[in-house]
Amino acid sequence: MGPGIIPPLRPNTGGARWLRAVACAALAAIALVPAQAFAQSSPKRATGQTQAAILTPGSIAKTADMDFGTIAPPTAAGTVVLSAQATAVCTPTGALVRIGTCRAARFSIFGKKRNHVKIKDPSGATVILNGPSGATMSMDNMTIGVIGMSQIGAGGNNGNFGNWQIDTDDGITEFFVGGTLHVGATQTPGTYTGTLTIQILFN
Repeated sequence: MGPGIIPPLRPNTGGARWLRAVACAALAAIALVPAQAFAQSSPKRATGQTQAAILTPGSIAKTADMDFGTIAPPTAAGTVVLSAQATAVCTPTGALVRIGTCRAARFSIFGKKRNHVKIKDPSGATVILNGPSGATMSMDNMTIGVIGMSQIGAGGNNGNFGNWQIDTDDGITEFFVGGTLHVGATQTPGTYTGTLTIQILFN
């Protein structure tokens, strides 16, 4: 079984199958440099991982984590709005200055053509990001973007992303999750991480 794959569950007596995928939802690093030096910081080096996931019918896999990038130390509260699409856009508000990676959470579904799926975040549409020394930030107002599916039922509040029909001949589709990160005026510098849980119901 490949990395990130959640295997299919056996049908229950109601004929529906819940599949659960867990993604590291948010990575927001607040820079440890003065605001005036933000654009002049020296190069840094980092390493990344390479992986591949092989899906089996009736499964879901997280294929990319959400990343809000790097934010300069704020002087006033603001937000970063991350769009739910393959090439995501991060839009800061207030006095926030943001650079670096901007990436929506990305998931792949392997079902069958014309399968109906319900996509939901059971956390209530708010993710808490934990940082250094007990500091936190929150992400809410989550949005969804899809490839290879058409909407058949509107979503709502509390993390309900709606009902969708798989349109692709091979049954493989993708969707993206974005959201709004809330940054405080005196946010503690450091790296903040949180976990986004997505539930998929095939019916």
